Amino acid sequence: MELAAAEAQLGVLLPVRHRQAMLDPADPIHEAYDFLVLASPFELLRWVEVNESLHAPNQWNSWPRFVVAFASNGCGDYFAYDTRTEPYRVYYIGPEFTVSQAIATCEAEGVVFSNFDDWYSYAVSRDA
Repeated sequence: MELAAAEAQLGVLLPVRHRQAMLDPADPIHEAYDFLVLASPFELLRWVEVNESLHAPNQWNSWPRFVVAFASNGCGDYFAYDTRTEPYRVYYIGPEFTVSQAIATCEAEGVVFSNFDDWYSYAVSRDA
């Protein structure tokens, strides 16, 4: 699947820096987090498949379509875009919360990234 088709399927237009990181396997973000990509031998790293699973109506905590995951710590948690904002805000969605609870908690605690570039800077510097 091409990136533009994946974006259309998920209803998101990725920021330039995100596109670059997704298409460059040598980008340092791939060492910092489980960064979701278009194709991977690992099912839990496939961007579209992970999001389709998270959005599936049969999940106990089905995600609304406006929240799109793009990275994980590898334990059922995700960093995700809220596509209702411009630029997209980035939230941490842990496995113990519903999406609305996670967003409210991030807002209350001031742990919200205003855009992908801010999250990327944090993620790469955290790993360094």
